[in-house]
Amino acid sequence: MDAQEQKECDASESGSLPAPVEHLHGLRLWIVGFGLLLALFLPSLEVSIVSTSLVTISDDLHGFDQSSWVTTSYLLTYCGFLMIWSKCGDIFGVKPSLLCSLVFFIAFSGGCGGAQTLNQLIVFRAFQGIGAAGVYTLTLFSLLRLVPHSKYDLIAAIAAAIMSLGLAIGPLLGGAINISDQWRWVFLLNLPAGAFAWIILFVYMPSSYPDIRTSQSEAKPLHSKVNAFLENQKIFFRRVDFLGAFLVLAASMFLIAALQEGNLEYEWSSALIISFIVVSGVLWLVFLAWEWLVSRHDWKIQPMLPWRLAQNRIFVGVALGFLLTGVPVTTSIIELPQRYQTVNESSPIGAGVKLLAYALSHPIGSMLCSSLAGRFKVAFVHICIAGFILQTVGFFLLSTTPTTIAFWNGQMGYTVLAGLGAGMSVAAVYIMVPLIVDGEDQSIGLGTGLQLRMLGGALGVAIATSILNAHLKSRLGDVLDGSQLDMVLDSAQSVGLLPGEVQVQVRRVFGEAYNLQMKAIGGFSAAQVLPVLLMWKRKQVRLLKDGK
Repeated sequence: MDAQEQKECDASESGSLPAPVEHLHGLRLWIVGFGLLLALFLPSLEVSIVSTSLVTISDDLHGFDQSSWVTTSYLLTYCGFLMIWSKCGDIFGVKPSLLCSLVFFIAFSGGCGGAQTLNQLIVFRAFQGIGAAGVYTLTLFSLLRLVPHSKYDLIAAIAAAIMSLGLAIGPLLGGAINISDQWRWVFLLNLPAGAFAWIILFVYMPSSYPDIRTSQSEAKPLHSKVNAFLENQKIFFRRVDFLGAFLVLAASMFLIAALQEGNLEYEWSSALIISFIVVSGVLWLVFLAWEWLVSRHDWKIQPMLPWRLAQNRIFVGVALGFLLTGVPVTTSIIELPQRYQTVNESSPIGAGVKLLAYALSHPIGSMLCSSLAGRFKVAFVHICIAGFILQTVGFFLLSTTPTTIAFWNGQMGYTVLAGLGAGMSVAAVYIMVPLIVDGEDQSIGLGTGLQLRMLGGALGVAIATSILNAHLKSRLGDVLDGSQLDMVLDSAQSVGLLPGEVQVQVRRVFGEAYNLQMKAIGGFSAAQVLPVLLMWKRKQVRLLKDGK
């Protein structure tokens, strides 16, 4: 890699495109920066704000056993459309693509707020995830192009702080909204905030951003703009790997459906569940074969996974790290508040306060990673080792939490350990991407990692839900009759309507199920030793003075 390429690698995580010579400055810089950060904050908030609201939402719409689909449907489409939106930005322009994704996100946030059934909410959440994917990837790209390379560390730190803020205050905000049973505002608050961000970016963001010089040129005639738009559409449909995106979505959907419905609506040995698992496996193989074929031939399609990256052992380790770290991060944010509400009788806002032990320790772990790598030049693989050890210890300790109604404060320490470890691991694999791939592959490499992290989160929630439902059905049958069991699976708050001694037994069974979930998450944390082995090399990857 020559000096120029190394400079590009140090300065940008988002692609090989050089930074524009001119940048925004003065008041316009601050206004556009605020609009981008507000837009980035909304999808970051959307994952965690639902965590303390799921029990209330599922009780109101009558489907506690299916409530995890509210999260997984969002994560699946979020995962599947990251790269498609990225290509939209390359071909149609960043500003129009970002504004379009914001409209998509805002519109279906309104749909979620107006949903009358759980199935409607799940469908609207899937479409909301499509918009969120575009908002996330295009705002992150825009922020990295907002300032010169010399200020990259600053803007990256601000963006990370905004995303961490969304993670931290989401559960509290969701809990506060649910005090008055107005859970629909969990989604509806995106409308005024998103519209405000849209107006700011529409008015102040240069039309050809990040190239602000082109924005100052003469306006083209209308017919030229129409012809250019039609030509860009042709380029878009020729270049985007739609088949690859479809295969990832389909394979993920079949696998997650099997995990969530197994031992709930259907037995694990049923033909439907087995068929779903087999079809998912076949689709994953077809996806790999297709990506190899596209990468090998000189077609105009730009593959979702260039085969040269699949042959890079270090990158494969980092990609696997993204997948495995996605499991504990998302699953913890979703499942821990549910435990606090169903086992410990916490209010939604009380559950949000308790979740702060994880939500705040996670960004602290990320900052610790940055400090170790930047100031002390610790190799990233060593940070990953420390991260997965802390996660494994923390989650396995959480699996020993007492199942009593009274909340045991000692589990907060276990939660902090898990959060610190997860934050360190997530930050390490994120920072490594631009250091291990060439400039031309940085955008696709980071996009692949983000997709795998979202996929890991969706798989983790599905597995945790399967564990919960299987344990409840097998153990509550000895405590409740058929109608009572159906009532509990339909609405977790109905546990409070049961007789005193029965209620204690039911909450204990819920606690046992959540402890089993923590064991499973601990297993995924321990499995992070596999990416560590793949990333290991004689001369470890670390940040030096020149940025590599």
